[in-house]
Amino acid sequence: MNSGVKFGEDAMCGCDREPARGRRNLLKLLAAAAGVGAVGALFGAGPARAKSSQAAAAYRGSPNGRQRCANCSWFEPPSGCGVVRGPVSAHGWCNLWG
Repeated sequence: MNSGVKFGEDAMCGCDREPARGRRNLLKLLAAAAGVGAVGALFGAGPARAKSSQAAAAYRGSPNGRQRCANCSWFEPPSGCGVVRGPVSAHGWCNLWG
């Protein structure tokens, strides 16, 4: 006859493991959230970055071959840049081009 009461190892496992599972899942969730934050920071979704001066980036108002601000991933039309301070020309170039 099974009365639903557990004895021995089964009784301990049912009570002791539930809180541990909850804590373990919470820790996994927190670790995953921290990982997502770290990845976001690597790809620019984190805190704002300081921009370089035009002199430090060796900015110039003329292109470097086919490389120019207009086809750089950092260019923000019509005259902005995500990594260089101040206005830039779409026909300009700097050593941070990418």
